Amino acid sequence: MANKGNIISITVLVVEDEMLIRLSMIDVFSDAGFQVFEASHAEEAISVLQEHGSTIDVLFTDVNMPGANDGMDLARNVRRHWPWIGLLVTSGKATRSISEMPPGSRFIPKPYHPMDAIEHMRKLAFAAERGSGERLSRGSPAHL
Repeated sequence: MANKGNIISITVLVVEDEMLIRLSMIDVFSDAGFQVFEASHAEEAISVLQEHGSTIDVLFTDVNMPGANDGMDLARNVRRHWPWIGLLVTSGKATRSISEMPPGSRFIPKPYHPMDAIEHMRKLAFAAERGSGERLSRGSPAHL
């Protein structure tokens, strides 16, 4: 989360295979003042994270996506390699138990109201900012 004067800027990575949903959420988050990166599946998200992970505050990912890894796998990978990134996981087809979620993550079922997603994103970004100082050591992830 970058502090530009008195304005706090939140950077999010939206990972959603449904193009219309992804574009809609990019618009919602952009309109809320967030900087947004996007990916259509977990493998693409990892590429974005490898290049921009030190600037990303929150990952917003769907669970069910094509490819070898789903959104839950992605969230666990992010927690392991980019621990400062807040995690907001969503799905309309699967509900995950809290025990399956990476520590500190949140789940929001589809359909959701865009303002609910924005509020979750802000809370996750602020919680990470107040966290244990891991955000101060942002950089390249170890052991990918």
